[in-house]
Amino acid sequence: MAATHTFIATTTSGAEEALVRELRAIGIHRTKLGRGHVRFTGPPRDGYLACMWSRVASRVFQIIAQFEARDADALYQGLLDTDWREHVRSKGTLWIDFVGRSRHIRDERFGAQRSKDAICDQLRTMTGNRPSVSQQEPDLRLRVHLRDGLVTVSVDLSGEPLHMRSALRFTGPAPLRETLAAAVLWHADWPKRAARGEPLHDPMCGSGTFLLEAAGMALDVAPGLSRKVWGFDRWKSHSPKVWTLVREEALQKKETGKERSLQIFGADADKRAVSAARKNLAAAGCGGLAQIEHQTLAQAVSLTEKPGLLVVNPPYGQRLLSEAEAVALHRTLGDTLRHRFLGWTAAVLTEHALVGSVGLKTSRRIPIRNGPLDCRLAVYEISSTAPHSNAEPERESLT
Repeated sequence: MAATHTFIATTTSGAEEALVRELRAIGIHRTKLGRGHVRFTGPPRDGYLACMWSRVASRVFQIIAQFEARDADALYQGLLDTDWREHVRSKGTLWIDFVGRSRHIRDERFGAQRSKDAICDQLRTMTGNRPSVSQQEPDLRLRVHLRDGLVTVSVDLSGEPLHMRSALRFTGPAPLRETLAAAVLWHADWPKRAARGEPLHDPMCGSGTFLLEAAGMALDVAPGLSRKVWGFDRWKSHSPKVWTLVREEALQKKETGKERSLQIFGADADKRAVSAARKNLAAAGCGGLAQIEHQTLAQAVSLTEKPGLLVVNPPYGQRLLSEAEAVALHRTLGDTLRHRFLGWTAAVLTEHALVGSVGLKTSRRIPIRNGPLDCRLAVYEISSTAPHSNAEPERESLT
């Protein structure tokens, strides 16, 4: 029986429940919700599954040690008590991200230095050699987390953040992070909707992040298949056999997913964004499955008889528009939804103060961070009956 390990998958604030749902869909069931992360336990395969399949997680860590440390000497000793020969070659490279402070460890750089000293001193004593420090693709990347006197030492399995799906992405001036887009789609039940054959429409698609993530989910394409370098590649406790099986299963699911039908529509008022979105979908092998048009929000219309999911991340008035222009755009969005997307569900990711400008009653409001911005995912169930032309739109309170 494979050993049981504890893993941590980090994510943005507000995406934790979406991450739990995703992990369970992947086959990881022993989960525990935390703030900005989900902890889960299982065999090594579970850590690899999270790396290969999670679209919502930012990074995946495997805990290898925990101990009490009230000061720098205790930190040093706790790390010295771990057998580092199981994790890094004595002539290899390592990097340590130290997170946290205490009364005696007030500087994270000092914490990282003291941690590195313990690892290198142990290996030099045991082997006569010591690893060197390298931030660029080290053999072993560690996260040493200190909180309330408890030190948690973890191996960074993912390496580069998981939102970096492909180095070949074309982006616009204000791109939406892929992990956040995936969290929105999970909150809006897109996997279930896609399985029922519902269409997806993004009338302000930018470079196509929502479209790409939605297509990957619907077609069962693991986001990790396109990645060439992982944090676990040169970790001494890496299990290549298990990873190979996880990758082969993902390749088989991708082949099976090609048989599925999919209706994805996108549009944007910026011709450059439309071009970028088309290129990105084509590079992902979904160019023939998505229809992307050069179109303003006011021109948007449902292109299918069957209602589906409309998902959109309009400008907040932070970078691309003024505050007044952002308010006007959100009002146009509300008018477009009530008149042209009858029976649809709309998931709108926007700054919290702008939700009321849409002028529709929300069925759900989910607080979620978009970088430093306090946002809301507002979900609307659009009536299947068109409003009277002289009716005043319903303006929802901001409270």
